[in-house]
Amino acid sequence: MNRTGHHRSILRALGLLLLLVGASAFHLYGIEKDWIAHEAQVIVVGTFKPNPTYPWFDGWRLTGTININEVLYGPQLPHQVRFRLVCEWSACERWPPPNYPSEVLVQGLWFLRRVDENTWEPSLSTSDTGFRFLSDRGYWEKYIRQYKIHPWPGFHSKTSTY
Repeated sequence: MNRTGHHRSILRALGLLLLLVGASAFHLYGIEKDWIAHEAQVIVVGTFKPNPTYPWFDGWRLTGTININEVLYGPQLPHQVRFRLVCEWSACERWPPPNYPSEVLVQGLWFLRRVDENTWEPSLSTSDTGFRFLSDRGYWEKYIRQYKIHPWPGFHSKTSTY
């Protein structure tokens, strides 16, 4: 094989590798995007009202309440629930305290898991607020219908409460 043929073979192999890596990354992005809903015990439409941030042993505590307008998935909840987000010391500066992201102060979708009877936290790790924009509601309702209520083809539970 001459030098030109060898370079073409290498370029083809690299191109194929980039194509496969790109497809894998796209597939992983799709999984990661939906993981927040996969892990959620409840998905609600609501508005967050913040309380002051305070330091704790494990990091800054960003707390407040979520006024719930509608439950899209999960058990019925009171009109208002407590919300807690822990910003671990390894992820947040020690001073000044972290601010609430401005986007969470509007009505939106909240993906939550229970901490105790009336306190909830984001369904994912502390690096995610659990908030998504209301404009994405259609996408998430479709996800709920496909994977949360009927998680696999042929699934029909007579005991499901959702």
